Amino acid sequence: MFSLRKQIRHKPPFICAICDRKVPYYYQERHHLIPKAKKGKHKETINVCIDCGDQLHALFSLTELKEVYNTLEALKASEKVNKWVKWISKRNDFGSVCMKLKKGKKKKKKRK
Repeated sequence: MFSLRKQIRHKPPFICAICDRKVPYYYQERHHLIPKAKKGKHKETINVCIDCGDQLHALFSLTELKEVYNTLEALKASEKVNKWVKWISKRNDFGSVCMKLKKGKKKKKKRK
């Protein structure tokens, strides 16, 4: 009998709903289209890779996700998401790749 870890490793990869990358099964998560903190329901979810799930929460507030970006079509139509998808689709690594696309640069602290 396989252990749970081996069972998960042998699952086929899935396609992320946001970036359309083929991602290992264990880098999948459910993204609530309307955040649970804003009274979203468990049924209103899409399967995304961890990178895209983290990035969506870095780009948009919970209120924006509830009121404006509450469908897959609305998310994919966003210019911020399109910039992210263009960047992430060139990457082959998975997990911990979140980057927030902002205007301007952060100031570096000077060492004394």
